[in-house]
Amino acid sequence: MRVGQAGAATAGRGRLRRSLAARAGAALAVLASAVLAFVHAPPAHALPPGDVPPVGVDTGRFKLPIGCTISLGGLPVFYLPTDVDVQGVAPVQLGPGQRFSLSQGSGSITFPSWLTSLAPILGIDKADAKITDLSIGASNSTPSSINIAAGKPFEIDDIAIHAGQPLKVGLPLTGTFDVGPYTAPNSGKVTLAFDHALAEVNLKSSAGFSLPITADCKPSAGNALLTIAVGGAAGQPPAKITGAPLDFPEPASNELVGIINAPYACKVGGDTLDVGIAVGAHIPLVAKRGSSFSFTEASGALVIPASTVNKLIGKGHTSASGTVTALNLAVEGGTPATQNVVPSGGIAIPKTPLVRDQQITVPLPGDGTLTAGPFTPASSASSTAVSLGTAAADLSFDGGSTASATCGAPSPTVYLVDNPVT
Repeated sequence: MRVGQAGAATAGRGRLRRSLAARAGAALAVLASAVLAFVHAPPAHALPPGDVPPVGVDTGRFKLPIGCTISLGGLPVFYLPTDVDVQGVAPVQLGPGQRFSLSQGSGSITFPSWLTSLAPILGIDKADAKITDLSIGASNSTPSSINIAAGKPFEIDDIAIHAGQPLKVGLPLTGTFDVGPYTAPNSGKVTLAFDHALAEVNLKSSAGFSLPITADCKPSAGNALLTIAVGGAAGQPPAKITGAPLDFPEPASNELVGIINAPYACKVGGDTLDVGIAVGAHIPLVAKRGSSFSFTEASGALVIPASTVNKLIGKGHTSASGTVTALNLAVEGGTPATQNVVPSGGIAIPKTPLVRDQQITVPLPGDGTLTAGPFTPASSASSTAVSLGTAAADLSFDGGSTASATCGAPSPTVYLVDNPVT
């Protein structure tokens, strides 16, 4: 081959590579529609009462690392690591054989400006996307995975591609999606996970031609979103939550941010009071072997449901106050085994009037944050889980003498996180 021919061949191969990269870049720019799953998120200080979900509800948002393979004519031409940003709602506990769903689901993915900068090479300015597979798994459940696009693909037409600008695309276009129902096992726990997404993308050029491409997306790190323990009485009604608050900042990659409101039964003298203890934090999704992890921007709230308020009023009480002295976190597969996140001296519960049929939500602390961690995975552990343990408080009603309140750990267990150790 002569030098001129070699140069032409090299240039041709370069044009081919640039063409494939441009096509792949444009495909990835619309791929956001193909990747959504569920889900765990609080402000930097005290939890606003309006952000705290009802007792027994887990609300959250996570950013999960994924990788997408782009294929043209059945041949893979490009791979892009990125993140999916998703939020949603789930119950904090399940009964044996209980049917449950993930609800209020929504999310998005943002692609960088360098990808959209490649699109004009082919004159591509719009795209249509059809998501045919969006699968969310639930371990030990029936079914073990649900494709929410099965039989009714998500279709988004005429997605605008602006060269040199980041592209953020969400799913669904309006409203939210639900995943389920699943049926829980009779015991153990259920781990919810993003399994897979598949999109058929048709790139459209201003020159009048179109280019069909497929995008196959899978988790590139741990894919566990949250874990729910199973226990208690059988025959519980289906759990599908609606109307829960979802107002969380965008988490970092491989991080969840959420609020869990766990049910507690607290003994006060001869009485049992049902309350909720909410915990919110930014939490890593993966634990690294040989290192530790902590919750950041952690805070909480004491929730006294209207039914408990009415019970206290029925006993003649008009106000409540006191001090929370302990909220223990329990660690499986790591150390310390238990950590009390309430600082020395406790957290004050200000004097609060009791009003019939009105719930009380007291931020803990009233300002600032709590320290939770560091937690260190055991050397042989495959996962490290942190759950809510026992709690304690000194309570006073109507400004009288204090009485000790002791609260056993929720049963079944309420997990804050169950991280794979890598």
